[in-house]
Parts: sequence; C-alpha cells; structure tokens
Amino acid sequence: MKKKNIDMTQGPIALPMISFMLPLIFGSLFQQLYNTVDFIFVGNYMDDIAAAAVGASSSLIACLVGFFTGASVGASIVISRKIGAKIQEDVEDALHTAATFGLIFGLALMVIGLVFCIPILNALNTPQNVINEASIYLRIYMISLPFSFTYNMLTGAMRAWGDSNTPFKILAFCGFLNVAMDYLFIVIIPLGVLGVAIATLISQGVSCMLAVFASIRKDNPVVLCVKKLHIRMDLLKDILYIGLPAGIQSVIITFSNMMVQYHINAYESVAMAGFSAYYKVENLIYIPLMAVGQAATTFCGQNAGAKNYKRIQKGRYVILAIGIIITLLISGIILLFPRQVFGFFINIPEVVNVGVSLAMISFPFYWVYTFLEVFGGSIRALGYSLTSMIVTIANICVLRVALLTIIDNTYHAVQPLAYVYPITWATTSLCFFIISTVLVNKKIKENN
Repeated sequence: MKKKNIDMTQGPIALPMISFMLPLIFGSLFQQLYNTVDFIFVGNYMDDIAAAAVGASSSLIACLVGFFTGASVGASIVISRKIGAKIQEDVEDALHTAATFGLIFGLALMVIGLVFCIPILNALNTPQNVINEASIYLRIYMISLPFSFTYNMLTGAMRAWGDSNTPFKILAFCGFLNVAMDYLFIVIIPLGVLGVAIATLISQGVSCMLAVFASIRKDNPVVLCVKKLHIRMDLLKDILYIGLPAGIQSVIITFSNMMVQYHINAYESVAMAGFSAYYKVENLIYIPLMAVGQAATTFCGQNAGAKNYKRIQKGRYVILAIGIIITLLISGIILLFPRQVFGFFINIPEVVNVGVSLAMISFPFYWVYTFLEVFGGSIRALGYSLTSMIVTIANICVLRVALLTIIDNTYHAVQPLAYVYPITWATTSLCFFIISTVLVNKKIKENN
C-alpha cells in the first residue's frame, strides 16, 4: 500500500494539517497506553501499594519519553529542512545518523538507569513501603530504553517527510498488544508489578522492530539500510544542536511535574496515588497537544527549508486554531464527566476525589498550552532550539519550582499545588508568541 506523504510547502494548510495531525494524536494516545494501561490494571486488580509503585516512576518515565521525543525533534527538523531544500543525499545521511545515534544513546541510558535505579527513586521521595516494587518496575522499563529511543528517531524521520500514518499503525498495534500482555501477566498469570513491567518491555520492543521494518520499505522517500548505518558528524551536530535543547526542554517540563510529585509524595499514599491518576487523565489532553506541536514543527521545518516564511506566518495560526478546538473538546468532556473518567483508571473513591479536585483547578485553562506547543515548535523549526529551552527553563522550571515552594509552605495541601500549572503555561506561551512573531517577521524581511 502506498504511503501518504504530505508536502507542506504548497497548497492549502488546514485540511492537510488535520490529515497529518489525526494519526499523530491517536498514535500518541496509543503510546501513552504503555504506562497508562499498566496503571489501570494495577489500580483495579492490585492494592494501593502496587498502584503507588507503578505511579512512583510515572513522572520519571514521562521525563524519559519526553527527552526521546524532544531529541527526535532534532532529527525531524533537520530531515524536514533538507526535504524542503530538496537535498536527497543529506536526507539519507541524516536518517542513518539519527537511527545510529538513537541506538547507541538508548543503550547508554539503559546502563545508567539500571545502575542508579534506587538512588533515583529515593531522590523522588518514594516511600520505603513502595520502593522495592517500584524498583522492579523501573529496572525492567530501563531495559526498553534502546527500543524506545530508536523507535522515536525513526518515526521522527517519518513525520519529517509527512508520513504520520505509519507511526500511528505501529502504536495502535502495540497499544493493543500491551493490553493483552497486561491481562496475561496480571490476571491470568499473576506476576504483580513484575508482570506489568514485562508487558511494557515486550510492547516497546515490538514497536521498535516494526519501525525498523517500516523504514526499510522500498516505497519510502528515504530507505533505511542497515549496512549504511553510520554517524555523519556535521549532520549529528545539527541534530543535536536542535534536538538536545528540545529534549532538555521536554525533560524540564516533566522535571517540574516531578517536583510537584516530590511535594505530593510527602503526603499520604492516597494523595500520591491521586496525583498519579491525575497525571494519567491529564495525558488525555497533553498527548494530543504534543501531536499538535509536532505538526507545527514539521510544517515550519519543511517551509523553513524552502525559505517560505510567509507560509510559516500564516500556518502557525491555522495550526493554533485546530489545537485549541481539540483541547477544548477533550478537556470539556473530562470536566463534564470527571468521576467517570478518573474511575476508569482507578476504583478507589478517595484517590478519585484527589484527582478530580486537581483537574478542576487546571483543566479549564489547558487551551493556553496550545500556544506553547505551536509557537515553541515554530521557534525550534527555525533553528532557535536553544532560545526555546532558555524560555522553558525560566518559566516551567525556575518560576514553577518557586511557586511550588511558596504555595506548599503557605497552604500545605495538595489541591493548591495545581495552580502552578495554568500560571506557568500562560507566562511561557506569552514568551513563545512574542519570540516566534519577531523571528518570523525578521526572516520575511531578510528574504524579500
């Protein structure tokens, strides 16, 4: 079957963007199933200690996934700009460089994670009655990191040439596979938290394998060849120049969430499990927004390579409008039926109450985050990934941690901590909007 690759440098914007976004959104939601389905099975078939054990590392895992996704942005932008400039040899070399780097770096992170698993969990203020089972889950998850990073680099390349359908199909299949594996290792063969981790490892390994098979297909615009795997230093430098700040930015965003979890872990296990449930539900909004940001990055990257900056100027607002509509729709449904949604993830009433109370504070303002994704993505696509990272550090890290400390010391309650989210979303979005507008206008004047 011929793949649908989208050329974003010409023609209408809205409908092709929707066509490109939808597989990204659904694919990203399936990716989230890897950890979310684990939590659902644990929350409904095991006790609150097991739920806390899986939830204890949820922010760290999201941090790693965010880094891999962010780092793959470097490969995606470099490849998309070469595609826009129609430099085929560089496109092929960039693909093989990204795949090789993904495998090597994933292996390095796996070793680090296995060695420092317990210190990491202690640093997260994980309770001692949870830490043993939490370490089992986290260690096995670490083994999956080479698969996860390689997968992200390969699918980042696919998105660069406009193919969002293939990653979606892979994630859809592996999402259902993970459900089956969880049922097998928790319900049929009760292995506990160990079974949850094994199910995740199998699913991520298969997703990587399928991404490799998809990348070597002859009908691709660029074909992956195992014999051509190598690192071309100038392209790796470009990928890292964009990808590392983008990856660090994703880590910073999740690190700030880890700081929230650090404060919440100081309360009782119900509050800890409630925040984990909140985080799972929040991802129903956040994951689609990440897809909107990826679409904005690909669109701006291709057009930056073609030096079509006026199209970037217009396209940002089209993508922004689509993202806001999606966000309002999802958050609105959750706010209308909060207990039903949270109850799907865990059936402990006290935990559901905590999660719902947090959602009622932050979810009504989630549409603001769309500005952060769209305009931040455009800044990175134009080659200013470091600028994007600095803005994120100032707002999402420094400002958020300061607010967390002040609010926790003042109120010493779980619910007020949720106010840090909409405040820092707004300040970051405003900075990105101003910087993106200045940069695009500057590029338009330079190319007139």
